[in-house]
Amino acid sequence: MSTKNMLVVDPVMGMAGDMFSAALIGLGVPAPVIIGAMERAARLLGEAKINAEVVNMSKEPGIHLRVDLETNDPHLTAGDARKYLETAIQREHLCLPYATLARQTLEILIAAERQAHSGGRLDFGELAVTPIGIAHTPYKHEAPYQPRQSEIGEFYVEIFPEFAVGLVGVEKLSYVYMVSYLHQSHGYSLTVTPPWQVDERPQQVGLFASRSPNRPSPLGLTLAEVRQIEGNRIYTGPLDLFDGTPVVDIKPHLRTLDETDFGNDGWLADSDHLRLHKEGIPHYHGGEESVLHEAQDILLDVIGAAKGLDFLKVPLDNVVCLTPIAVGGGEIRFSHGVLPVPAPAVIAILKRHRMPHVSGPVDVELLTPTGAALLAALHPKWRPRDLASESKTIRRGLGLGTRKLEPLNGLWLALRRDEDSTQ
Repeated sequence: MSTKNMLVVDPVMGMAGDMFSAALIGLGVPAPVIIGAMERAARLLGEAKINAEVVNMSKEPGIHLRVDLETNDPHLTAGDARKYLETAIQREHLCLPYATLARQTLEILIAAERQAHSGGRLDFGELAVTPIGIAHTPYKHEAPYQPRQSEIGEFYVEIFPEFAVGLVGVEKLSYVYMVSYLHQSHGYSLTVTPPWQVDERPQQVGLFASRSPNRPSPLGLTLAEVRQIEGNRIYTGPLDLFDGTPVVDIKPHLRTLDETDFGNDGWLADSDHLRLHKEGIPHYHGGEESVLHEAQDILLDVIGAAKGLDFLKVPLDNVVCLTPIAVGGGEIRFSHGVLPVPAPAVIAILKRHRMPHVSGPVDVELLTPTGAALLAALHPKWRPRDLASESKTIRRGLGLGTRKLEPLNGLWLALRRDEDSTQ
């Protein structure tokens, strides 16, 4: 019988990428090895300063990585993220198994982001819409049926901060379509009488042949002139909306595609891409790629984990994860707004990779998307925590999170002798 080392991961209080790297330092990786790799990876997108702090605990010391990021570009498309990761892998001279682990972790994150954003949200059979901003107009009690270009007053849409990055490029457009939720609409009829009918026997038309604001799904569509962008505000020409109307989407008006005699083609002007649209030629939209948020953080966490495992030469075909994995609870606020824990990307990873998990034991986020993706990429054997044995433990490492929690906000890693394995 021969033996080899086995890596045991114990996410009894969840797992985050920096906690995993910190625990690897506890297992014996010199802190400068991991910190150097993480800082070099972070510098591909901005700047980072990372310090390893040793925290004396009652039974064993824990390691906390203090990460200070100065990010140049917090969001990356999947394609760009792959390029940056590949550059980091080559710079760190990672051996193939650990380079593969890093690539698989990123791919799991990309797939989870795509699923989280494309799945939509269904509630009792009805589609839900998300407001992205609020329209501000002079109309407090009455709004015109059609916007009047000569109307006096201030018109603008204030985009919520978490959606403000979506305004990039709008300043080059002369007109946009505002899709609004007509929140003062009450009830509807499937036949309506147009308000300008003055005949003795006015004609009735079907609701869907009219622009009545009272509809089963009270969505409004307004073609608005773009006059100025200031921060997260779009100042426009007149809008036929009540003050305070929620705006749920903004789409560009393109003179060429919409075949109008006004406006411009914005950032698409004179591009081959516009020609493909005009000629109806199928093509790929690069902007339709999944977008990774907090990309600098992801990149340094993935490289730090791969570098540490490479240094220890941990056999990746012999990894065990103790279950269940604690995911936490409550709510989290990040680039998408306020969402319940676990985050949608974490849920996607848990389901796809059939990871045994449990809510709690505290109402904070314990399992992050990067932590879940890294754990899934390790392809561990799942073993109940209460059946685990520590009799063959060689070394243990404790990576600490940023929160002071009870139980301890920590991730345990252990290297053990696995006498049941053969080489």
